[in-house]
Amino acid sequence: MAGSNYVLDKGFPVLSTYNSSAAAGVLAYRVVKWSSTAIDLQTAATATSGTLGVVQESIDAAKVATGKVVADVRLLGITKVLVTTATSLAIGVRVMAGAGGGVVLATTTNQVLGIIVGVGTSGTITAGDLIDVLLVPGVAMV
Repeated sequence: MAGSNYVLDKGFPVLSTYNSSAAAGVLAYRVVKWSSTAIDLQTAATATSGTLGVVQESIDAAKVATGKVVADVRLLGITKVLVTTATSLAIGVRVMAGAGGGVVLATTTNQVLGIIVGVGTSGTITAGDLIDVLLVPGVAMV
């Protein structure tokens, strides 16, 4: 696997209510988006709205509940990201946010998160795998 290569990472505050979208707290390598009311993060469950990037660290639920947490988010570069559904995924394929902040095959009606540039040593991608994705901000649709 190619591995991560950052171009731009930035710290963002995490909503104290983030747990409503991720009960275990902030989980590494999940896609995140802006909250609807503030410059805070929440898990991106679908790609119908713009995504911000991919969180690079896990933060437990107790810390998140304080409302005083800042998470490292990769905005640009190559990042590892969790696969939600592996159907039709391969190197060079565009992906979008899926359930639980993972990624799925991008469709023509949703915003693209990035392009797969690396997979595990087996060469196949299955649900639950971490894959390498080149983030492509600003790409609206497939």
